[in-house]
Amino acid sequence: MTMAAVGRHRVLDAPRLTVPALVAVLQGALILGPALGRGVVVAYDMPWSPDPRWTPFVLGLGTPAPRAVPSDAAAVLLGKVVGASLAQDLVLLAILTGLGVGAAKLMGELWPQARTTALVAVSVAAVWNPYVHERLAAGQWVVVLGLAVLPWGLSGTLRALHGRAGLKAVALPVAVASLGGINALFIVMLSVFTMALTAVAARRDRHSLRVAGASLAVAAGGSAAWGLPGLMTGAAVDPAGVSVFGPVADTPLGVLGSLVSGGGFWNVATHPVTRNVPLLAVVAAVVATTALVAFTLASRRFLGPRQAAPLLMAVALPTGFVLLSALPETSGLWTAAVTGLPGGGALRDSQKFMAAWVLAIALGLGVLVQWTAERATRDVAVPACALLVGLPIALSATLGWGVAGQLDAMSVAPGYRTAVSKFAALPPGDVGLLPWSQYRRYDWNDSRVSLTLAPRMIDRVVVFDDSLPLRAGTIGGESERARAVSEALLAGVAPQDALREVGVRYVAAELRAGELVDESALRASGHVVVDDTRLLIVDIGGPEHDPAISATALIGWTVTLITVLGVFSGAAAGPVRRMAAALLKSLP
Repeated sequence: MTMAAVGRHRVLDAPRLTVPALVAVLQGALILGPALGRGVVVAYDMPWSPDPRWTPFVLGLGTPAPRAVPSDAAAVLLGKVVGASLAQDLVLLAILTGLGVGAAKLMGELWPQARTTALVAVSVAAVWNPYVHERLAAGQWVVVLGLAVLPWGLSGTLRALHGRAGLKAVALPVAVASLGGINALFIVMLSVFTMALTAVAARRDRHSLRVAGASLAVAAGGSAAWGLPGLMTGAAVDPAGVSVFGPVADTPLGVLGSLVSGGGFWNVATHPVTRNVPLLAVVAAVVATTALVAFTLASRRFLGPRQAAPLLMAVALPTGFVLLSALPETSGLWTAAVTGLPGGGALRDSQKFMAAWVLAIALGLGVLVQWTAERATRDVAVPACALLVGLPIALSATLGWGVAGQLDAMSVAPGYRTAVSKFAALPPGDVGLLPWSQYRRYDWNDSRVSLTLAPRMIDRVVVFDDSLPLRAGTIGGESERARAVSEALLAGVAPQDALREVGVRYVAAELRAGELVDESALRASGHVVVDDTRLLIVDIGGPEHDPAISATALIGWTVTLITVLGVFSGAAAGPVRRMAAALLKSLP
């Protein structure tokens, strides 16, 4: 069969995914390691509550930019079924396993003649890379979710465009990505929609237009829960934050040299130590470049230039956005776009759009393994393929075992949880949070840096400092109430008085969390209602206020739920009918 014939009659041999799937599960368990223990991982941007609650923060109420919606709500829903610890384990393991399997599946869709070794190579390379390392170390599981859904989205879009699947093949991955919120959805949609639009431009047919429309409709519906409230509040974006959140060098090769191999995340605290080794950095860049060339050549050769264009554009456009933000000559244009567009704050961390590039590297490595296995003698092919499969693991070895111990399941202090439960029985009222910072170093969490747990555990509107302190300076937050408190504190006003001025009734102080709180002044400011060694809550006499969902938020949540449930039920209808038919046939 010629390459052109293969391209026209691609059939995915599902049983060949068995080995890559097993590898994906095993490597997911190896990477998470201690994170799968009893308790929950609380690290950087992953403050996973041990007690699943529908708090206002989880539902996006009382926040100007509900970026944790609906990902936190989905986690709470699963946690209420299986418990918070197991829910987190299942989510993290499913993301890493789904990434490995999805990448191998996409490889099989593009090049069905690929050997099992090539599929395994793709599965390994898609997971063991600096992109996954840095995002997991930062607790940004929703970004890794976007990367994990991406190959499924591209695969479904390809099959839908070529008439091998219906629109649900596109709708389902987009709906899953929408559960991860703004970051996961943007990662998937930027590539999926680009692929569909490229096909529309090339073919000018109604079917391609329907595929593009389906992806856009599901994305719009799935994002309504956070999109509608976010657009209505019109939260401003601090221009200083755009440059701070831009790509940075995590290797001696500079920003562009770091981006080539999938690194360049802005948070330097998450950079793997191995990326600082010049030899390893050069090897990673050479391997990535070679793999990308192989991916491009193989796409054009196996699919044909015209059929390959949508796939290549799905990689090129997101990468172009990253370059636009990284190059000094164009970074100003990127800043203007981010600060001027509604919801532009979601674009300021541009490096996340390297997801398509990272996936292309993995596919290219699979192509290299396939070519080596086909063209080299057995004595050369076996060690060469083993080397190519093992290279990603060797270059990202610190990703293993909880990202070198950075992700570890811990038991939240019982006193903290009990204090929160006691507080739930008290009269309504908003809560001001101290210390006046959103980051903590809880003593029970080995003093790891993490976001505060309070908004995800306290079932009230929690007012906290949403600004971001960085080495380059503090990036302003989006909450007007928090900004007013910060300005009052700078003027010398006591924290409890500043919080009272913005309508807060209770002040909750997280103790032994890395920063000191003036307990005596806080106790003297009102009536102590909860007194624990780790959580002190004082009623300072502010107004009673029971948060109510706005019409905008209610409409947004309704649209999102209808969209997601509709897509999921539609996707499940076919398998359920087949199972029922098989069951009926088996009856005597």
